[in-house]
Amino acid sequence: MFSWVEMLLAKTLTSVAAKPIVATMTRTASTSGYELGLLAAAGVLTIIPGAIVIWFVRNYIAKGFALGRV
Repeated sequence: MFSWVEMLLAKTLTSVAAKPIVATMTRTASTSGYELGLLAAAGVLTIIPGAIVIWFVRNYIAKGFALGRV
């Protein structure tokens, strides 16, 4: 639900040059279908930064809180 709201807000409130990846990925649809290779590449590039942040938080920050260090 939140991703649909994000996409709708991005498509209506931002300028053409400053759109999130979700709004850009919806433009790959054409009359011949979706460009699946482009969608897969954009999906992977979208997931990688979030995975790095989750890994960093899990390995460093959460361990520090568990050991009593802030």
